[in-house]
Amino acid sequence: MCCDGQTINTIIDTGSQLNIVNKHIWKTIINRPIDIAKSISMNDANGGEGKLRGLVQNVPLDCGGVSTHANLFVGDHVPFSLLLGRPWQRGNYVSIDERKDGTWLLF
Repeated sequence: MCCDGQTINTIIDTGSQLNIVNKHIWKTIINRPIDIAKSISMNDANGGEGKLRGLVQNVPLDCGGVSTHANLFVGDHVPFSLLLGRPWQRGNYVSIDERKDGTWLLF
């Protein structure tokens, strides 16, 4: 994915109910205001719990020639740069197609 022309390594997670960005990526690449009133606690797939510091709304994300938008929660200690879950998939009408030659995102 790209935001404002800068590449962000991204995980597409069909099991996630949230879109989450690493704090460092939010500060250095996304660089948009955060609503700290929207802080939430989350449980990860391993049973751990963490706090997400707030919500950054309507972030433009480009995948090839396709423009999408996402609302992203900011995590201080998440082990990825950007995780896009079901809200991004549903909000941008994204499907995942498994083929012999690989996995494809369909917009």
